[in-house]
Amino acid sequence: MTQHSIPVENISKLVVVSVGGSLYLSGWNQDEIRIKDLSEEDLVETKKDRVEIHFPGDGFIHIPHHLEVEIRTVGSDAVIKRFNNGLKILTVGGDLTINDVSAAAAGSVGGDLIARRVHGDLKVENIGGDALIDIVTGQISLRNVGGDIVITDVGGGIEASAGGEGTIDFHPVPWQAYKIEVGGSLSATLPEESNADLVIKSAAKDISLTIGELDIKSRDNELSQQLGEGGPTVMLSAGGKIFISGDDFSVFTGIKMNIKDFGDFGADFSAQAADQIKISLDDLELDLRESLSGLSDTLEGIGISEENMRNIGIQIEESSKMAAEKAELAAIKAQAKVEKKIAKARRKALKAQAKVKEFDLGDFLETQQDKRAVNETERLLILEMLQEKKISLDEADQLLKALEGKK
Repeated sequence: MTQHSIPVENISKLVVVSVGGSLYLSGWNQDEIRIKDLSEEDLVETKKDRVEIHFPGDGFIHIPHHLEVEIRTVGSDAVIKRFNNGLKILTVGGDLTINDVSAAAAGSVGGDLIARRVHGDLKVENIGGDALIDIVTGQISLRNVGGDIVITDVGGGIEASAGGEGTIDFHPVPWQAYKIEVGGSLSATLPEESNADLVIKSAAKDISLTIGELDIKSRDNELSQQLGEGGPTVMLSAGGKIFISGDDFSVFTGIKMNIKDFGDFGADFSAQAADQIKISLDDLELDLRESLSGLSDTLEGIGISEENMRNIGIQIEESSKMAAEKAELAAIKAQAKVEKKIAKARRKALKAQAKVKEFDLGDFLETQQDKRAVNETERLLILEMLQEKKISLDEADQLLKALEGKK
């Protein structure tokens, strides 16, 4: 296996025709296309202003940042990052990861879609697994997602349809459209000062809306609600429950919990974990290189040439990079799990709030003044409410005194 470099004086586009295994494509600041581990089975052709590549196995490519890219078929996973021209993908059999790119469009992704820092529109027709999207400056269109969707920090409109659950964090703007449909439950976070017209549909007849002064609990299939002065139509539809909150949500205990900060904490933790793994891999690579350099004379003496030594070094480098890529993917997916748990916590907190509001402590005290003794059932009820933090210790004491007929 060798490295193959192609100058790009007259090249404006890279076409990856087919990859039997996984594809790793990254932009860099060199004026050449570099293909690592090029084998005799790989086919590289230059046609006028484009380069076409066929990989029977895995493909490792570095390209100039400005090059346009078209990827037709990838059998397994694809990792695409760091370039600023158009990206068009037809089919990826496994997971598709896109980081730090401009506008991107894909036809079919068999596994998960993971997209971060897309500086333009993101459009994907079919996704077999989950879609995890973070920081998109343009519009998002995810037409058929088989699993869950997690979308945060979107500058443009959103059109998304998923069979699983949804967690959405966005800021509606007047000139965009928003339509989100999920088969399971849906949690959405909007800024407190949002101006929008909400159209909400829940097949489970369970809609909760807690934004600013609004605190609505609906048991109907559909709810229409204006936020602020009104604005773009935001259509939210779910087969399960729908929970919508502001970006600063109060739980029933009275403690302020900023959901965005909690999410950022999860993201930071995931990123730190990935970075730590990468550092460990780099250290391992250095140790291996030092060990191999110290053994070079001995290895040459038993028939291993310098060229084979260099090949071993290249393989170590590529293996460490692949491991780091997988660690980063694992961190991103871990972050998505954190965000899903946050969404569930929101729903539970709102449910607890509703229970507390249904209980009128003053009215209860008035009706219990004439009682002389506390039975075991009443005592257990008060202890249970205290344990679940529905009432404070002082309130529990007042209840017991009231039940005993004391002022």
